[in-house]
Order: sequence, then structure tokens, then C-alpha cells
Amino acid sequence: MKELEEYLNSKIGLTNNKNLEALHRFFTEDQLKNLMDKTIAIVGTNGKTSTANFIYNLLGKEEKQVLMFTSPHLVSFQERIQSHSNINFDYILKIVQDFEIENNITLGYFETLFLIACKSFLDNEMDYFICEAGIGGVLDTTSIIQSKNVVLTNIGRDHQDLLGYTDLEVLDQKIFVSNNIDNFFVGDLSDELIKVIENNYKHLNSKYYLKDFVDGNSKHFTSNQINYLLASLIVNFLISSSIRKISLDFNKEFVEGRFEIINRNPLKILDGAHNIDGFIKTIEDYEKVFSLEDTHLYLGFKNGKNIENIITYLKPKKQYNLNFIEENTFFNQQNPDKFIDYLKSENIDYKIVELKTFSANKNPSILLGSLYLIGEYKKRKLHENVFYDKT
Repeated sequence: MKELEEYLNSKIGLTNNKNLEALHRFFTEDQLKNLMDKTIAIVGTNGKTSTANFIYNLLGKEEKQVLMFTSPHLVSFQERIQSHSNINFDYILKIVQDFEIENNITLGYFETLFLIACKSFLDNEMDYFICEAGIGGVLDTTSIIQSKNVVLTNIGRDHQDLLGYTDLEVLDQKIFVSNNIDNFFVGDLSDELIKVIENNYKHLNSKYYLKDFVDGNSKHFTSNQINYLLASLIVNFLISSSIRKISLDFNKEFVEGRFEIINRNPLKILDGAHNIDGFIKTIEDYEKVFSLEDTHLYLGFKNGKNIENIITYLKPKKQYNLNFIEENTFFNQQNPDKFIDYLKSENIDYKIVELKTFSANKNPSILLGSLYLIGEYKKRKLHENVFYDKT
């Protein structure tokens, strides 16, 4: 395992999705067909990892053998590959390294783990491969599978330089993760975009929209509840080959770093909301479930995120105290000076703080803005051997 970790660390910063044509050669035609038939490909702007985890857990309860590939990780790369069967990482790593040498290519971090996940799934002859796209769909590494089962969680704005600046452009990128879709499952999508799908994407054989199968008004559900309902819809179909009305049986299901409640008194929540749509969803979910006064938001954003839109959204919400993380706690953090100039121009009250103040605050607090930030916080807590009471 240490050898794999060192090998992956050597690939940090390398470009991904540049070897799409070469990656096909890693598999036989029969293996690609097996992946095509058994993969549940998940695309969308937000909610992919949560939906993947819910599908994984629900299929496990049905005694299915499943491997799940997601990204990014919070603490360890091992989070990206979860399996109901044992994985011989050292054996598969050697195969991947030989593939690089034979084809004179250098795989990126994501590509390497993707091939390891696929090979593990195939070698263990498992029932389902849950595969979360990295960025987009059309040019994503995972698109080589051309899955027959594709899940679209939602559409929002993120990675706009790569995926487009309108919902229609983003939708096009996501849907064409596969040109071979038999079953297309759709989560939280506007009626306008559903109409676009119905009128323009003829390669989608069967389409299942969550809104048509849910008991109750989905507007009252939190994002994670919607993701859980979508997962339930998909698993019902996979197990019984039919679709029926579903109701919420959520209980204590949660996914790390996604509206994760790590403490109740005082309330502490971690959420990796990393774009404007995810950020708004997190705040809306909080107000549906808790809506406590004098809540402290601890924020950290990667470069390229639209800070102005987030501040504009928060400006009229006087119940929130804004705290921006000062130190460089994750990759490519925004320069705090950029925050300060803008915040002063908007007459926004704020504090520049260290990450450790999140734990020390006795008020209800939410840490959000980046999955890397959430991961950094968790690493520090593990190092300090601090464990919260979630009850």
C-alpha cells in the first residue's frame, strides 16, 4: 500500500484526461463490454459522491457485490475505491505501471486510480461498478466505459472554463459521458432542462425523472435526502427491473464531508460545497433543518470560484457571521487580500481567522467552501486524536 501511495504522490499536479485513446488499450473488448453493462456512471455538478455512496450501501443491503470509485478524497486516497471484495493493490499497481511503460505514456493521478478501480472490479467478477465522473463527462476519463446506466444528479455552474457557461452547455457535457445509454436517471433538475432532454437527446432510450416517483414535494427535502431518494430509485430498478413510487427512509445515512454533523452541542457541520449552487443548497438545507441564529460560517475557496456571487447571496442573511480561513490549508487557496478588498467595498462584516478557531467556537458553526478544506480539517483532527460525539 505504501508503494502505491508513493506512486500516486509522484503524480500530483499531472494533467488528467489526456490519455483517453490510450486507456482503451488497457482492456480487452470483452472487459469493456462487461464494464459497459455493469457500470452505474454518475455525472452532475453536485451530489455525485453522496449519491454514489447511497447506491453502494443500498446495493450492499441487497447482498450485491459492488465496487465504488469516487473523488476527491478527504484524508486518504483509499476513500476513492470502496469494495465489497478484497483488492490486491500491489498486484494491480504493477499491471498499471507496465501499461504505462508499454504504451510510453504517463498517467495522471485520477487516471491511475480509475484503472486500478476498473481492474479490481473485473478481477473480482462483481455485480456493479459505481463510477463517479471527475470533471464533466464527454472528455472525462470515465467516459471510456460508455455505460448503459447513467445518473445525472443535477446541473449547476462549476469548472466553467472546461464545461461551458450556460446550463445547456453543461448539460450537453454531462449527458455525453456515454453515447450508449439504455437507462438515464435524473435527480434534481428544473422542468426547463427536463424539457430540453426530452426534445434533444434521442440516444437516451429510457428516462427516469426522480420527481415522477417521489411521494411528497421535493422542495421540502434537503440535498442529501434528494440524493438518497435518487439512489433508492436506481437500486429499485436494478434489483426489480421496474420503477415504483418511493418514500424517504433516510434515518442516519450520511456521507463524510457532505452536510456531515460532527457535533450536536455546539452544532458543528462540515460541507464541501465548492460552487455557488452547492453553497446555496447547503445554506438552504441548514435553514430547513436547524435555522439557528448567530451561526458562524467558516469559509475557504479555491482559486477560480465566484466569491462575489456567494457574498451577494449571504449579504441579506444577517443571522450568519462570516469567518474566512487565513492560512494556506489546502491547494491553491484564494489570497485573503482579494476577499478583503471586495468585502470592504460591500460593507460586509467579517473576520480573518485560523482553521483551528472552528473547533473552539461555542456557537453553531459550518465549515464549507472546498472538499480540500474539509479534508485538511479532518487530517488535523486525526492527528490530534480528537473525536466528536455525533449523537
